[in-house]
Amino acid sequence: METAKQPYFFGQKGTILSGEYPGWVVEFVNDTAETGGYYALIHNPDPQAKEGFDWWFEAETWIPNFIEDMNWRIKWPEADSTES
Repeated sequence: METAKQPYFFGQKGTILSGEYPGWVVEFVNDTAETGGYYALIHNPDPQAKEGFDWWFEAETWIPNFIEDMNWRIKWPEADSTES
């Protein structure tokens, strides 16, 4: 049985609850106007850490598989009352 894909939203910041980089902040960016693709941006919310990474995707359809590969469960601001 296939599990439901983790939702994602462009232009909103979510918190990674589990998987790689738990506790970090993630944002997906539609950058098709500039680079022709999409970004996943993450950063450590600790201001002293100053750590962050990004990934670029040629197609939006790659994002759900990336989230699955990272084993991410993400809490989004508008999803406070539901489990991600």
